[in-house]
Amino acid sequence: MKRSIVGVMVAGMAMLAGCDKDKATAPVEGADEMAVAVAGVTLTRGQLESDIDTLIAANGQEIPAEQQDYIRAMIKNQLVQTFLMENALYAKATAEGYVATDEDIKAREDEFLKVVAGQPDAPKTLEEFMEKFPFGKERAREELTHAIVIKKLLDDVTAKANIDVSAEAGEILAKIAADNAKSVASDEEAKAKIDLIKAALNVTPAEQVAAKFAELAQAESACPSSKKGGDLGTFTRGQMVKEFDEAAFALPVGVVSDPVKTQFGYHLIMVTEKTPAVEAVGDEPAAPESVRASHILVKVASEQKVPSMDDVVAYLTEQEARRVQQEYIIQVLKESGIQAGEDFQRFLPPADEEKAE
Repeated sequence: MKRSIVGVMVAGMAMLAGCDKDKATAPVEGADEMAVAVAGVTLTRGQLESDIDTLIAANGQEIPAEQQDYIRAMIKNQLVQTFLMENALYAKATAEGYVATDEDIKAREDEFLKVVAGQPDAPKTLEEFMEKFPFGKERAREELTHAIVIKKLLDDVTAKANIDVSAEAGEILAKIAADNAKSVASDEEAKAKIDLIKAALNVTPAEQVAAKFAELAQAESACPSSKKGGDLGTFTRGQMVKEFDEAAFALPVGVVSDPVKTQFGYHLIMVTEKTPAVEAVGDEPAAPESVRASHILVKVASEQKVPSMDDVVAYLTEQEARRVQQEYIIQVLKESGIQAGEDFQRFLPPADEEKAE
């Protein structure tokens, strides 16, 4: 059976509060039943719970009782998603003739050892690392082979996309130049400017404030979000700098804040959505409180460093490559005939919408 943990080990271990290695594990009801299956490979409920136990035990400390369900649910979600994605892609890649050669494995070993060099207790060889792998040496070797083959497939998918982001890179550089021009020379000038913007919003009829805010953000804000009317998307507590964070979560929906000063300059903030925290229920993990907000930023005497065209192109190319690969992965999953047992139906890929006649 090909159980997959590529990308899960590091993320899973980082989230763990720990567990007692010697704690007995209760038998899993329906252990031999299918959790999910893809490309002729099945992950049973018992195998899944065993992998969760292994990851938790590898951390060697105890998880507080109130966190256990949440931690297990998070690890389960990651394990199942990665199992489906890796096995579907591996089957696709091998069907198209991709293989992992000895040269590929040696190159991956050299790359890995270069990354970990200098770290405490860094392995001297890939073999040494595999010996310490929580799921065993053979599974580590299998996962390495899968990763190499899948990377070859996805690299070719990206190459065939003929990504060209030069025009977008030029637009970004022009936007940085325009934003720098909006940066004012002193704190007093910045405060005066943000006060004028706030005054304009204060006299705007309530039903027109959102549209006016977006208009002023596009015209006056020195943040890249200005092209989206100042929209910053959704975020949770702690994701923004302290002053901004406190103001955003204290604001009612639709109300424009007074000027808020941060290390970036002066902001006007308008919260457009608020989502309360959700407690964990069954396999569904808890979710923290979040808000969606827009802002207008007036900078204080600090211009953005203008990156080189090559750096911007490299960044955008990487982002576009990820998008291309993600779309390809979703399509492969849809074509892979994924099966899911009861309680695992949420892992089935969404069906394609039928086209209107």
